[in-house]
Amino acid sequence: MRFTHVTVHNWRNFKSVDVALHDRLFLVGPNAAGKSNLLDVFRFLGDLATPGGGLAAALAARGGLSKARSLFSRNHRRGKLEVDVQLEDGEDTWRYALAIKQERGGDQRPMVASEIVERNGEVLLQRPDADDDEDAERLTQTHLEQVGANKAFRVLAEHFAAVSYFHLVPQVIRDPGRMTHRGPDPFGSTFIADMNATQARTRDAWLRRIQTALQSAVPEFEKLEIEVDSSGRPHLIAGYRNWRERLARQSEADFSDGTLRLLGLLWTVVSLSGKGGLLLLEEPELSLNSAIVRTLPTVLATAQRDSAMQVMLSTHAPELLDDEGVHPFEVLVLRVTEDGSVATLLSDIAETQDELEAGLPTSEVVESLIAPRDLSGLIGAGRR
Repeated sequence: MRFTHVTVHNWRNFKSVDVALHDRLFLVGPNAAGKSNLLDVFRFLGDLATPGGGLAAALAARGGLSKARSLFSRNHRRGKLEVDVQLEDGEDTWRYALAIKQERGGDQRPMVASEIVERNGEVLLQRPDADDDEDAERLTQTHLEQVGANKAFRVLAEHFAAVSYFHLVPQVIRDPGRMTHRGPDPFGSTFIADMNATQARTRDAWLRRIQTALQSAVPEFEKLEIEVDSSGRPHLIAGYRNWRERLARQSEADFSDGTLRLLGLLWTVVSLSGKGGLLLLEEPELSLNSAIVRTLPTVLATAQRDSAMQVMLSTHAPELLDDEGVHPFEVLVLRVTEDGSVATLLSDIAETQDELEAGLPTSEVVESLIAPRDLSGLIGAGRR
């Protein structure tokens, strides 16, 4: 199963977004344009469907409906927050559409304004329904999150719940005690423990693949393994070649930021390539050498070749966009306007077509669209 279209109204930076999705999507734009917030649409769907999650919890994690709803909404779509996604699963097409409003009076809780599920054009669910009319409390929950109500479309709930987000923070991996997180933590506090909890034969096979990759990318790197200390805490142990006969050993506390982030990215890609689902990457180029960054699109394409994995990533790295395998319909350009951010596929921006056909690097074309026009004020900050 894969997402093929997303339409969003009144979400964070965005008054409206309407985008066709392919196997990869590169999100580009200036700072604060909403790249992370657009990725968060899919994390939100995952939080709705994850056991222990649901509508109230998903919005509470984002500061409540007032924080998730766009400041530009005003009376647009009557102020409702709306997410509408389309998907393909073999020959089947699916649609899930959710609109959320705030309860009038009382506790002003988030309520389901409408919830629709369609398969191959047939409506499987349309709320509010007669039962909702009799008991308005039902509208505090989506049917997506209820096992007793989602049998006919549980495949959607399972696909949403399988959305994976990667944004490892090296300092958190080195010191997981600084974070308290239930379940797998996308920032890294449970990363090594999750690796260690993987079935031993599978884990060791994946580590061997990653070890080979790191031998190519990290100077003098030779060996990677997991060791558990006397307190039961697992550690990443790397062996480096040196002038001595025995390898120099380092734990994750000694790894460079770039090594940790690359290792984390490789583990995420390797572990998901066999499962499929949607992988969300937040600026995967951080701390990495530009030669490695240039290779990332090929790494992702190789992992996707024989799997159902779909990838969406935000980036500020021109090296990613200039890979010959990246097409204009895979690049989503975010631009800030006085009425919120807008998102347009590069292939749909008319003023760029001549430049693209002339063979200009994609990064240069994108830069002309999103670069700040005047940075004199920034330069002036250095004056005394």
